[in-house]
Amino acid sequence: MPEDIRLVVTDLDDTLLSPKKEISDEAVKKIGVLKNHGIHFTFITGRPPYAVERFARRVGLNAPMVCCNGAMLVSDGQILEQDSFALAPLKDLMEEMANLGMTVLLFDGETEYILVKTDWAKGREIPIWPGGQERWENGQAVKIAVMAGNKTEEFSRFVPELQTLDKDYSIFLYGQTGCEIVAKGVNKATGLKNLSRLMKIDLKNILAVGDNENDMEMLKTAGIGAAVGNAVNGTKAVADYVCQGSYTTGVLEAIDRFVLGCMTKAQ
Repeated sequence: MPEDIRLVVTDLDDTLLSPKKEISDEAVKKIGVLKNHGIHFTFITGRPPYAVERFARRVGLNAPMVCCNGAMLVSDGQILEQDSFALAPLKDLMEEMANLGMTVLLFDGETEYILVKTDWAKGREIPIWPGGQERWENGQAVKIAVMAGNKTEEFSRFVPELQTLDKDYSIFLYGQTGCEIVAKGVNKATGLKNLSRLMKIDLKNILAVGDNENDMEMLKTAGIGAAVGNAVNGTKAVADYVCQGSYTTGVLEAIDRFVLGCMTKAQ
């Protein structure tokens, strides 16, 4: 039941974050109200932990966050759980995509590297992957992300090959714009289940909010799955509730409807 929500989890990009990648003062205040009522709040995102820290500080999370599309559980900078995968089978494919001008990011659990510098990397302090045959052969990664940028036509030619990798990895394709790769069987739903277990909060008592294809399984797993108004159609189709508002406004709408609004009615 909505009045039993004890944990709210939300995706960041194109969900809680505005198009300018910001969290509004209104959202910070609303999250503060949740915490004052003893409701836990956290993020569940495709981003690695270092790329989430400033947002975590902004709202003051009171639960571990799920990063890298479910591959990591992190609390106060400490890795609680982590899934990784072998890099060797991906070497040739990733190098070919990088050499064509796509942004290929590799996160090993501590550092995020870029294979070849692109326009995306300008102004960002991100190291170049040192590579080397031994490092590729023995290396492990928590997540690989590919952003096509202006190379969407080139990326589309790799899609069939990427799809064949799903027998060994979890692949999240975003049309012709890019993809993310994590360990086999890992997604935001498995990350949510691990968080539920760790916090001893039943899945039925969780409200999850998202927008993209990689949020679909999470929304189906949570007690209540809400899609913001700007969500893709597939995500809207599996959601229990589709918000009228987009981005931050949609997240706050879901919180009001399924958490704070229920508390008011119960009083």
